[in-house]
Amino acid sequence: MNPPSQGWDWFDTDRSSGEAQPSNEAGEAELATVFARCFVSADGRQVLGHLRRLTIEKALGPQASEALMRYAEGQRQLVLYVEALVAKGAGGPHNRKRET
Repeated sequence: MNPPSQGWDWFDTDRSSGEAQPSNEAGEAELATVFARCFVSADGRQVLGHLRRLTIEKALGPQASEALMRYAEGQRQLVLYVEALVAKGAGGPHNRKRET
């Protein structure tokens, strides 16, 4: 058994053993394609719509604490990220990069 890491050492550990994380443009494009396959169907659109209503379209009242606003913003960002990957993956190979 290894002793616990000190400080930020755990952050630099090699995670390639079990997690699939795209490290290049091709990997990111493949990930976007996978997200599109999951969410472009009628069921997938229904799930994304539900998540959008729960997060992005939800308004917090004036009594909302800072912690609640930060929590809600994190949820919103995650849903927007998924939607962006779906749009990128569904756009085909010519629309994979965002034009600026």
